[in-house]
Amino acid sequence: MAIGLIDGLALAVGGVVVATIVWSRFGGVKPAQAAELAKQPGAFILDVRTEAEYAGGHLERAQLIPVQSLAGRLAELPAAKKTPILVYCAVGGRSAVAARLLKSKGYEAVHDLAGGINAWRSAGLPVVK
Repeated sequence: MAIGLIDGLALAVGGVVVATIVWSRFGGVKPAQAAELAKQPGAFILDVRTEAEYAGGHLERAQLIPVQSLAGRLAELPAAKKTPILVYCAVGGRSAVAARLLKSKGYEAVHDLAGGINAWRSAGLPVVK
C-alpha cells in the first residue's frame, strides 16, 4: 500500500513539473517578441532569478526581485496594473510562477519570456552585467 501511495505522489509531482515546463516553453512570448516589448519605454522588466544569476547577466533595465520574495515586494512594481511587465528567469519555471502571481494580483499585461534568459541568449540577444 505504501509503495502505491509513494508512486502516486511521485507521478503527481512529476505531472506538475511537466505542466510548468510546457506552459513556460509554449505559453510565454518568444525572445524576439520579448525584445520588442523590452524596447517600449514604459515596460517593466522583471528578473525573478537569484542575485548571483542576475550578476552573471541580465536584460537591460531589468529589476531583480527573486521569485521567492515577489509576493512581499509587490509595492516595487508599477502601480498601474496595465503597465506591460516582461518577466523572466533562467528557463521559464520560476517566471511562470511569478506570472501567475502577478495576474492573480490584477496585473493585466504580464508577459512571460518562454525559455527564459537561456532562450534569449540562444537567440543572440544582448545581456548586460
